[in-house]
Amino acid sequence: MIVRMVVLIAVLAVASAVNGADADSVGELERALEEASRRYELDAAIAAQSDARTLLREDESPARAELLVRASLAVAELLRIEFEAWTEGDREGRRTTGQRIDVAANEGLTVLDSLPETSDNARRRADLIATKIRSDFRARKYRDDFEPAVARALELDPDNARAWVAKAKPYLFASPEHGGDLDEAVRLLSHALELEPQLETARLLRAEASARLGEDAAAAADWRAALERNPHCAPARKRLE
Repeated sequence: MIVRMVVLIAVLAVASAVNGADADSVGELERALEEASRRYELDAAIAAQSDARTLLREDESPARAELLVRASLAVAELLRIEFEAWTEGDREGRRTTGQRIDVAANEGLTVLDSLPETSDNARRRADLIATKIRSDFRARKYRDDFEPAVARALELDPDNARAWVAKAKPYLFASPEHGGDLDEAVRLLSHALELEPQLETARLLRAEASARLGEDAAAAADWRAALERNPHCAPARKRLE
């Protein structure tokens, strides 16, 4: 009996050590990913995505799967910023960057299928799909998946600020004849900021909506606020320059 108890204690100790090491690995990678996103560093985000992929191969735990989804979304969104920097005449650059966006987004969406349905996961699905929409938010094959994902995220948690940001994207980026409405985008993004005042994406997108409405002072105020909160906020710095 005593021997069995000793063995059991040893097994539990090993399991605890393994779980602790797993938590340390995930936590360290989470911090690296957050720093890459904060600094808008694509290469660092790609490295974090690769590390997350390796961790998931070693152990297909939900925490590691979610980390790969988050890393894939960060890469896709940073690539989307790069895509928007290409001019219409740079067709090869846009094509290549678009393909890279789709690869990152598709990986995130595939892994997401293995995770439980939560408000955050539904919102991540919507954001991953949004990175693939490159035709003025008119791509019906993507919008048919995007809109239910946003609706589900808000159904599961009406106070999910990031889901309100996702909901605002078609109103901001679509043309008026395809449902675009800049005033509605500002309203939705303002609501997101009421829920989460430091949410950088909401502030940047509201600044963009204000700029398109010709409200330059409001746009500049949001860009300055974003830059004050995060001195590495490259989109805000670029617009203020």
